[in-house]
Amino acid sequence: MGYTIADNGVNVRTGQCSIAVVLLCWALPDVHAAPEREDRSTLDTRVSGTEGEPSGPVPAAPSHDYLHLARRAEAFVRDQGGSAPEDALVGHVFGGTGSVSLWRPLLRQVLGNDEHLCLRADGRWMLTNVPGIRTDIPLSEFVAVDVETTGLRPVRQRITEVAIIRYQAGVEVERFVSLCNPRQLIPAYIAKLTGITNELVADAPDFSTIAAEVLSRVDGQLIIGHNVSFDVSFLNAELHRLDQPKLINERIDTMELATRLLTGVRKPSLEAIARILGIPAESRRAHRAAADAAVTAQVALRLAEMAQEQGYTTVDQLKGLGGPRSKPAPDGRNRGRSIMDRSMLSGIPSRPGVYLMRDAYDRIIYIGKAKNLRERVSSYYSQPLGYTRKMDGLLESITRIEVEVAGSELEALMLESQLIRRYQPRYNTALRSHEQYPFIRVDISNPWPRVMLAKSRRDDGARYFGPFRSATSARKTVDLINRIIPLRTCTRSFRDARSYGSPCLELDLGRCLGPCVARADRDTYMSLVRNVVSFLDGQDDALYQLLWSGLEEAAAKLDFERAARIRQELASVNSIVAAQRRLRDAIEGSNLLVVLPATHPDERVLLLVVNGRVWARFTAGRSERADVMADRLQLCWERLRRHGRLAVDHDHVDEANLLGRWLSVNAGHPALMTLPEAAMDVSWQEIAGGVFSIGLDDLVFDQRSVVDVETGQAAADAVGDRTLAVVGMIGGEDYTAPAEVYEHASQESS
Repeated sequence: MGYTIADNGVNVRTGQCSIAVVLLCWALPDVHAAPEREDRSTLDTRVSGTEGEPSGPVPAAPSHDYLHLARRAEAFVRDQGGSAPEDALVGHVFGGTGSVSLWRPLLRQVLGNDEHLCLRADGRWMLTNVPGIRTDIPLSEFVAVDVETTGLRPVRQRITEVAIIRYQAGVEVERFVSLCNPRQLIPAYIAKLTGITNELVADAPDFSTIAAEVLSRVDGQLIIGHNVSFDVSFLNAELHRLDQPKLINERIDTMELATRLLTGVRKPSLEAIARILGIPAESRRAHRAAADAAVTAQVALRLAEMAQEQGYTTVDQLKGLGGPRSKPAPDGRNRGRSIMDRSMLSGIPSRPGVYLMRDAYDRIIYIGKAKNLRERVSSYYSQPLGYTRKMDGLLESITRIEVEVAGSELEALMLESQLIRRYQPRYNTALRSHEQYPFIRVDISNPWPRVMLAKSRRDDGARYFGPFRSATSARKTVDLINRIIPLRTCTRSFRDARSYGSPCLELDLGRCLGPCVARADRDTYMSLVRNVVSFLDGQDDALYQLLWSGLEEAAAKLDFERAARIRQELASVNSIVAAQRRLRDAIEGSNLLVVLPATHPDERVLLLVVNGRVWARFTAGRSERADVMADRLQLCWERLRRHGRLAVDHDHVDEANLLGRWLSVNAGHPALMTLPEAAMDVSWQEIAGGVFSIGLDDLVFDQRSVVDVETGQAAADAVGDRTLAVVGMIGGEDYTAPAEVYEHASQESS
């Protein structure tokens, strides 16, 4: 007699079922007999989201019936140094009897909702938020993609199933799986290979129904697949049928990666490579999209570790290893001039400004700025082809180029960021993630505050720091604070009796003072909170000194791996603290009137900068009387006093970051007129009279450290029209830890 045990939609067939399994199934309410046919055409599970704002249902804790099994597994993983192979964990939790493949789905059911353990993509269980676990893997975030099709030709055949699984730090955080009705018959040999039959997809959605979901899942993500060009070509073919733009994501092919890192691979199939790397055979039994995508992710992570050991430590280096091997095209056809119309250059001036590239549908696909528009646009014609898919796709899509002339490079930079924010061009992918910039939140209004990430600022009495351009650095900083400072990390509200009792593991590990069991002293706890707030505000370096002492200790013990990890933590913490310090300095800085050249030589552009933010912008002509200009300035100033200070939000972080760096570089320039703090002390008549006393030859500024937004390193997005009404913060990960930190660590390590 055969049995089928369903584990969250994954069917595991066994030839026999012991009494122990039946009893355990009885104890696990979610493990039950299920029909072999999958009755759900779409599977969408999420475990991601900012703390306090979950993106899906809150997982339940392990039930009392098998809590002891979860704690037994947790103890074993801890004894193994923070991570353990799944097969070894199965043997420890359930004993050595029976088939491991039989017990594996039951183990995942027991530990699936455990907050202290998670399953990595490489098949190992690991403790969460425990020091010593490696999170410095090269592939920090990516999506594994796999599709099943009715054949091999994207133009003629269609997709029958698609799976997209997102990973962060080696852990699966989000999964999307869906069958697709191809609207054509599935060949018998394909049905035999995949198990996907015409009957199975009869009620499945068309690809057009899930296209938006697919695009949102892969937007801006590094795509990893086995023979990834096959998967992406079918997705692009489906998108083309819907008049949607094709995918331009960077990608890594595990097949190419394996052939370059593994020796003796005669046939680099996914099954063969997984077998060489020791991936469990269970996950390779069914040739289905979700299973293949999960195995591909495991393969990619293990190959990334092998590449790291061979000196390939960055994602860009992995892209080079896992990219296609292509020969350059013959000279004359490997430049942009071979596919771009030369007539698009006509009429473009040699002036500062912004250029907008449009495609055949008249959609804006890229926006850039330049000190010399003609030179910059001309450079695209000499751009080599075949290096990146993104650049090739951009050059192939351009049908028209528009320009907007600006009086200065600063105006061009800020106008570019506004237009990118408004139009969201698909090839400006690095500049559209401002809505994902996180805050660091310290809930000082709670009786027992905690430190966490937040997606947005709320008027809830908490202290917010940020937003920060680097979500990774912000996350690492929060994890570091929670690891070193014994504050609570649980989600209890501490506003009623239900929040007290039943302490979590953090108390036993010494990483929490235990307010839930009345062990914490209120004064001591709040003193730690104040220290954290001072540190995040850039006013105290106690945490930095603690990390530095740990770095020196690791170097003295020749523990180079730990020293390298601490050095990375120092860099992350420094970037966050420096960004917050710049925000504070900008808010406390002087008010300025910035005079810039306009497009016409007899005009000037005036920017009223208050607390490091542009409050107003207008153009003044030489023929305008000084008293009229003074009245305009005074009206802007009075409007500011009535409005009051605006809150920092995601929309203006990047522009203010750009403006702050520009003001810092050009501090002391005569075009930067300092305004008194008190409104009654401002002599607008005198200031207006001095605007045109600055000649055009004097309106030359230092641009050497204002990062070009086209590289994606500087800020770029803002909402609104051409009036630069900008309010934001000076934030971002443009800060590098002082050189002496790295030099000292290197000396200690050697």
